[in-house]
Amino acid sequence: MKSTRERAEEKRAEKLAQVREQVESGTLVIRRMTDEERRRYPPRPDPVKRPGRR
Repeated sequence: MKSTRERAEEKRAEKLAQVREQVESGTLVIRRMTDEERRRYPPRPDPVKRPGRR
């Protein structure tokens, strides 16, 4: 059986492959943000990392 982390990583890899395929086929276009969009949507701060349980 796969762990939850392994299933999540596998699912993420499948999604990334799908995005790459869409970009190659031209059905998805990734473009740079305009200056106006950057002002409207600033980068999010990094989440605070909490120590793991032991």
